[in-house]
Amino acid sequence: MEAQAYLQKTLRERLDVLKTKNTSFSLRAFARLLDVSPASLSEFLNGKRVLSPKMVMKLADRLCLSPDQFDDLNDKLNRDKKGVDHKPASDKKVIQLQNDQYFMVSDWHYYAILNLVETIDFQSDSKWIAVRLKTTPTKISECLERLLRLGFLAYNNKGHLARNEVEVMTSEDIPNTSIKKRHTENLEAAKESLFCDDVMLRDFSCGTIAIDPKRLPKAKKMIREFQDQLFDFLEGGDKKEVYEICMQIFPRTNVKKEQVYEKYQ
Repeated sequence: MEAQAYLQKTLRERLDVLKTKNTSFSLRAFARLLDVSPASLSEFLNGKRVLSPKMVMKLADRLCLSPDQFDDLNDKLNRDKKGVDHKPASDKKVIQLQNDQYFMVSDWHYYAILNLVETIDFQSDSKWIAVRLKTTPTKISECLERLLRLGFLAYNNKGHLARNEVEVMTSEDIPNTSIKKRHTENLEAAKESLFCDDVMLRDFSCGTIAIDPKRLPKAKKMIREFQDQLFDFLEGGDKKEVYEICMQIFPRTNVKKEQVYEKYQ
């Protein structure tokens, strides 16, 4: 259902922007702005509810969409209406899949759980996982449900959680709201680690240099190659903890975009 997916994406992007500006901004506060119940909004964003065309347009109005966006949404509603009697169940499954993939990419808990499963003392218990990842059992239960549904996790013949070899590929160098949200969360977590974790358990380094922007494409390729080598090295020992590895390279000067995208010589 095009209109539903379009509205979900727009709502998520708006919520992500608001959370970036104010980390304490909640889904409940967002629901108040939209004049809907928090439960209904949560169910819609999680793919558990399909909205009526009237409610879709109400939310679009509350989001103050541009005339072009309104026209686009109307077109999608009309196309959905023509096919509404054909495959409503499968449409709902498509929406669920889109939501699952969004959360897999945007929320750090999912990959943290997948990697925690591979540690030598792992326990298939939501409370134990919650303590290890410093979050709530409710959050862990939500993540486990999604990971099982997507096939990333499964219960083995002993009733223990095991990881399946399934990958979610994300686009490189293409703006994506879910990836932006993930990076924002990583930066906030890095800031907390800087002040809370012992220096022997973390590493932060930086350098300020003058560069030729034409070399950035090659530099990014080198970073990714190094990341692969580093991951292979770190995953070779006894897996006991889960770490987030972030690398940043960004300008402190105003760089002209066309300079960066010129072919590297």
